[in-house]
Amino acid sequence: MAQRTEKVAESVAREIVQDIRRNNLAPGSTLPPESAMLERFGVGRGSLREALRILEVNGLVVLKPGPRGGPVVAPFEPAHFGQMMTLHLQALGTTYRQLLDARVEYEAVLARKAAEREGDDAAAIMRAAMTGDAGVANDDTLYSAATGGFHSAVGLASGNPVLALAADAIYAIWSVRVTRVLYPPDQRDDVLRDHAAIAKAIEKRDPKRAERLMREHMMRYKEYCEERYPARMDDLVDWS
Repeated sequence: MAQRTEKVAESVAREIVQDIRRNNLAPGSTLPPESAMLERFGVGRGSLREALRILEVNGLVVLKPGPRGGPVVAPFEPAHFGQMMTLHLQALGTTYRQLLDARVEYEAVLARKAAEREGDDAAAIMRAAMTGDAGVANDDTLYSAATGGFHSAVGLASGNPVLALAADAIYAIWSVRVTRVLYPPDQRDDVLRDHAAIAKAIEKRDPKRAERLMREHMMRYKEYCEERYPARMDDLVDWS
C-alpha cells in the first residue's frame, strides 16, 4: 500500500506542476484548497499531502501553516535545485574544485550558445544586463548584483534553460557552502571589462570569441578561488 501511495503521490505532484505551468501561476500564487484538489485529482488525502510534500522538498511549493495557509507556488530559486544536487555530489565524492571546473565548462558553453542564437533576443538580453550604475566596482552590493545578473543574463540569452539552471545551481552550492567570492575593489573593473567584452561578442554573434573569453574569465575566477580558499577546494561537497 505504501508503494502504491508513493506512486499515486508522484503522479499527482506531476499534475500539480503541469497545472502551475499551464495556468502561468506566478510565485506567491495560492494553489486550490485541499477539498478542490482532492476532487480535481480523485485521490485520497494521504496521497495529496504526500504529493505536496514532494513538491515542497523540491522547492516548488511552500506549505504555509494556519487557517489561511496552504500550498503556495514558491519563487524560482536555482539554490533549491542545487540543494538536491548536493546529495548526489556528496555520494559521488565530488570536491569543490570539481564543482568549479564544471561551472567553467557550463558558462563557456552558455556564452557560445548565446552567440549562436538566431534573432535579436540574445543581444537585447545582454544589452539590458550591461546597463549598470556608475561606481558599481566600489559598492559590494551593487557589484555582486551586477556580476550575478550578468551570468544569469548569459544563461537566459543562451536559450537553453537546462544548461542555465545547472550553472546557476552550481554557483548557488558554492556561494552557500563556501562564500560569495568577490574580487577586491581594485580588480573589479577588470571583471566588468571582461563582462563587456563577452556581451559584445554575443551581440556580434561571434560564438568562438564568446566561448573563449568566457572560459578565460571563469578560469581567472577559479584561480582566484584557489588562491583565497586553497584548503576548501579539496573538501567534499556536502549536503547540509
